[in-house]
Amino acid sequence: MNVTVPLPTWRVVARRAVAGLGAAFASLAHAAAGAGPSFDCAHVTGRVTKLICASPDLSARDRTLAEHYRALLAQPGTDAADLQREEARWLHDVRDTCPDEACIAQAYDVWNTLLLARSRRTASPAAEGETRPFAVDPALMDDARGLRGKACAPGEDVPRELGYLPVPGSLPVVGNGSVVLARQRIGAEFAVLLDTRRGSCRMVDVVALPPRAQAGPLLQCVVPSIDGSATPLSTGIGLRPRGQKAVLAYWEVDLADGVLRRQPLGVLGWSETIRCRQPEFGE
Repeated sequence: MNVTVPLPTWRVVARRAVAGLGAAFASLAHAAAGAGPSFDCAHVTGRVTKLICASPDLSARDRTLAEHYRALLAQPGTDAADLQREEARWLHDVRDTCPDEACIAQAYDVWNTLLLARSRRTASPAAEGETRPFAVDPALMDDARGLRGKACAPGEDVPRELGYLPVPGSLPVVGNGSVVLARQRIGAEFAVLLDTRRGSCRMVDVVALPPRAQAGPLLQCVVPSIDGSATPLSTGIGLRPRGQKAVLAYWEVDLADGVLRRQPLGVLGWSETIRCRQPEFGE
């Protein structure tokens, strides 16, 4: 397995980590048995793979990750092609960019955690209930999806002329290269993900929100890392039922794929660790 964990954003670690798995695990079929890693050290030429081959600890991490990857690949409900693409990205963008053994070890640990979480999510019927989209008129949802890929309206972000108006009391949730806005149209409410990287603005995803009577305004949320490192497991937006502290729904912001991905907090074991707060305008 090859991982480099750039500490800027969790998604870089998570998404790329998953991406790297594909390429790395293609080599797993030719893995050498014993105390070495999942791949054949006799044919490696890269700096990171040589470090892994020379380290019993990193080799053990690679073998464990390979086992979990193969199990997830064979698990019903897994999109094999998608997992292999994520694995390839992870290897190229995360593991193989690591400068030292400590970085490689962290990359493996993070990716392994993500694979196990993905396996639980895929296997659990509870995940479907936690990630089922909120009901909205199909015609309104189709119109909202039509915003994807369009440039943001100057000064308005989401074009008001199409009937999308700000939801009273809901502030923008600003992230690293992203902004999520709550908008309403003909009685339905939506969260719109804007990609603001590279000095431009583009609407890349839209999800339906529950009626305002059921939930409060959008919250800025983070799932801390399990090892106390500065790189969180996940960042995104959440909602709480009015008058309650528990999180009703959570969407991870994934700019790499341009999506708001609803995650099953209970299945992933994040219900007790997720931290959400009211966003502050301009942060």
